[in-house]
Amino acid sequence: MVILVASEHPETLSRLTERLRAETAHEVLAADTVESMESPALARGELDLLLFSAAFSEGGGKDARNRLREAFPTLRAVRLEESDDTEALCDRVLDWLAGSGDAALGDYRLTSLIRGTPTTEIHRAVQGSMRREVALERLRDGLAADAREAGKFRAMVRARARVTHPAIAAVYESQEWNGVLFYTRELVAGQNLEELAAAGAHLPQTVLLHILETAGAAFAWLDEHKIAHAPPRPADVYLGPDGAARIANTAEPGDPRPADQAPAIRAMAEAVLRLAAGARGATRELSHVLGLMRAKGKHALHSWKSVAREARQALQRLSEGNSSLLPESADTAAGRGRRARRRVVWLLLAAGAAAGVWGAFTWLAWRERARPRDFSAEVAVPAGEFLFRSGEKKSLPAFHIDKYEVSIGQYSAFLDALPHGDPRRFDHPEQPPAKKSHLPPDWAELIRAARRAGRHGGCPVTLNTPVFQVDWWDAWAYAKWKERRLPTEEEWEKAARGPGGRLWPWGMDADPALANTGGGSAPGWAEVDAFPADLSEYGAVGMAGNVAEWTASFVPHPELPDVQLPVFRGGDFHQTRPVPLNAAPWVAKDALYAQPFLGFRTALSDPPPR
Repeated sequence: MVILVASEHPETLSRLTERLRAETAHEVLAADTVESMESPALARGELDLLLFSAAFSEGGGKDARNRLREAFPTLRAVRLEESDDTEALCDRVLDWLAGSGDAALGDYRLTSLIRGTPTTEIHRAVQGSMRREVALERLRDGLAADAREAGKFRAMVRARARVTHPAIAAVYESQEWNGVLFYTRELVAGQNLEELAAAGAHLPQTVLLHILETAGAAFAWLDEHKIAHAPPRPADVYLGPDGAARIANTAEPGDPRPADQAPAIRAMAEAVLRLAAGARGATRELSHVLGLMRAKGKHALHSWKSVAREARQALQRLSEGNSSLLPESADTAAGRGRRARRRVVWLLLAAGAAAGVWGAFTWLAWRERARPRDFSAEVAVPAGEFLFRSGEKKSLPAFHIDKYEVSIGQYSAFLDALPHGDPRRFDHPEQPPAKKSHLPPDWAELIRAARRAGRHGGCPVTLNTPVFQVDWWDAWAYAKWKERRLPTEEEWEKAARGPGGRLWPWGMDADPALANTGGGSAPGWAEVDAFPADLSEYGAVGMAGNVAEWTASFVPHPELPDVQLPVFRGGDFHQTRPVPLNAAPWVAKDALYAQPFLGFRTALSDPPPR
């Protein structure tokens, strides 16, 4: 194997290359600058592993790494987590090399080591069947045979799998492969607050307030749902390339312990303050929120829920145009206040008519946003052949499918209908007796936010947003209430890809701007008709993004053939890039699976009634 060590630290570079050459059989190349990074490998004509330090992780270093990946497609890249102890770093690298001979775990190909913990390794990996990039965390070699360590690892995975907040990284699955215990989760894109500060980034106040609102809502959600978690840190809060905040999943097993949240809130405020523009660009609203977060005493913010509330109110004031630049003394502010009060009488008289017009306009605009629209339209899919998955030819009779995903407003109407008569009359015959309701988690909070065109989990929602966090039983019951059914996987794919087997509804090219995915521009959910270019040949909207969708189809459990698992299809807002629609289906762990990125639409075998 050919290894390239790239580090700007002379001691690290010399000692690591020396030990690798002395203690392994690998050929070792070295580079001490970004400019000299590519030439040794290109001259050698071979490169298997790149070990790089912080200076090579961004800017020109990142570009050079990408060019090396193009030249050497199987290249694995590992960032060195350097410290003052060079020998300890060398030991960690050699230990990792000794245990990383197998670059694949089942369906997952390991592409780079992100970081290590005392008991686990966290890798960047690609899931072959789904064609998606994930974070894969595995128990270190030798610990899987330790019943105590294996039990702690499984308990940690179960705790993180309980988290279903839209801004917190989702857990995908847990597996054991040839004695290796691992699980996969969403790979959070972007940089965390500490990395942004280290890079010297300065962000607008609206971006920072959105970060605080999202982080506050996410950490408050964990506390309200009694999920134990590590104390929140700035390193757990990421700003994605789409401008939306994402939160690392730090749930832990055990009962949550009441804790003083003020120290973590103050630390978060300091991290955000480092990212704010300089004094001349600082703004009143952001400074007000950060001041409350950093304060002590009765006026300070002592909970993450209050942080989210204050950030949200600051954003609302900004949207109403009531904020101005901060740098002003208390005397200046008082003087402005006195002058404003002297003008208030005639201003009220002069502005009365205009205020009435503006108030009517803004009220009508808000009312229009909050009003549920009619999404009952259907599209016809004619009978005939189509290409399924990787090219298999299949044939289906004609059917109709909803043009749009089922919205929160539509699902709310279903819930409103249940109390009238037998509340279980729409349940699937095999629905578990323990499932008593079709209310999604946090429904009261969600419907309240949707009715006022507010925010849920830090993301905008309205009654026209797709319903989410519904399990398979919920989707089936709604379809029955509508005198319809869920589409089969084959029907769903034909409606999305057309008869010729497009990779995306619009064609063969992945364009992130056309669908609500992580590569697009919408942070979180979008209204079901917000991406009209995400349009299939038959006229169905939103099958490449927004939320993935339940189907009527089931497949055998990979390890328990007698157990059937439900299938869902399509891309969604939390994917890092548009997912090709010929990829293998998503398979839920059971029919009770419910996630912020999962909704549905319905179908009908016969033509809809006229």
